[in-house]
Amino acid sequence: MSNEGSPSQQTPVTLSVKKRILFSLVVVISFFCVAEITFRGLELIWPPHDVDLGLGFNRDSRVFVESPVDADRMETDRAKRVSFVRQWFQRTKPSNVFRIVALGGSSVNQLEPQFKRLENELSTETQTVEIINCGGFAYGSHRLVLVLREMLAYDPDLFLIYTGHNEFEEVEQLSLSGVEHLAIERTISHSAIIRFIRDRRTDYEISRLEREHNQRLLSREEPVSETNFARAWSHEFDQDDVRERMESYEHNLRVMLTTAKKRDIPVIMGTVSSNLLMPYLPEEAATRYRDVYELWKTESIEPGLQLANRILAETAGRHQCSELENNILRRLADEFSIPLIDIESAIAKQEPHGIPGETLFDDHCHLNSAGRDIWASQFAPEIQKVLSTSRMP
Repeated sequence: MSNEGSPSQQTPVTLSVKKRILFSLVVVISFFCVAEITFRGLELIWPPHDVDLGLGFNRDSRVFVESPVDADRMETDRAKRVSFVRQWFQRTKPSNVFRIVALGGSSVNQLEPQFKRLENELSTETQTVEIINCGGFAYGSHRLVLVLREMLAYDPDLFLIYTGHNEFEEVEQLSLSGVEHLAIERTISHSAIIRFIRDRRTDYEISRLEREHNQRLLSREEPVSETNFARAWSHEFDQDDVRERMESYEHNLRVMLTTAKKRDIPVIMGTVSSNLLMPYLPEEAATRYRDVYELWKTESIEPGLQLANRILAETAGRHQCSELENNILRRLADEFSIPLIDIESAIAKQEPHGIPGETLFDDHCHLNSAGRDIWASQFAPEIQKVLSTSRMP
């Protein structure tokens, strides 16, 4: 009896290597297509974050873009609103507008209420004062050069410069920017899957930073404590970096001042006030800082301030301005013959014991509302002088 055709005698079907690879690719691609469609659907419920690819280090970066409803109206790019105030202005400056551009980091960003008040106080029936807030969170002098050059296209009448807290922060930002892989980042960001992973990572980092911030606030009764130490940088700073950063800071400011001078645009700068009562320091510097508090406990205010300034200036990887930055500002103001508002001294004079940080700061470097009002009151007279000159027949 023949067994021909029985199941046990059938030859198994085998696929060639090429077909196996093709079949695997079809399965993988089908999976990712389904996943991509699913994540795009989720974006209808949870829209993706607006991400500033390059973080402003790329030369094609722009804070302001053309409004979709008015070709002559410029507004803050959606991707930049995480760093800059949302605002708008006319690309073609009206003839009765005196346009001021304020450049700096988050300390300038937070001056928006004071800028609005200054606009009202300085405007007249015949001339409207307009202040464009170009203060970007974590922005230092490197990126501010690019912002100043961008703003030249909008016919500014005056630049205000207040920067010095973020020179080390900007190194950290550059390491996170991925600017060297920007083309790839832009390409893969078209995928909803990539956007979802990116946004969840961002949410985690924001939560981590908020926890650190809250820990520092809770430790205010103990200025130097484990929870008040500065977070670790991804870049390991040393004293060579201090010199390099200060050289870079001076170079960038010089570029900004030279650019403004060539365009005959006046500039007003300010020294940068820093919280010396509760600085945000690496552990080693924070431990040294205990000697400052010991001096202040014995009412040796001036020796304590001198030591505080010296420690801050010597700290590699600091999160706030020191006398090194302020001395550069003073030197450049003399060299370029421009007004320099001594905000550092103005804040100290208004503190109960002359120690910056007693009553006029929100944290290690940001002035509170009262401190920002002092800032505005110090800048206003110099702005008024420039306005008076512009209004002369």
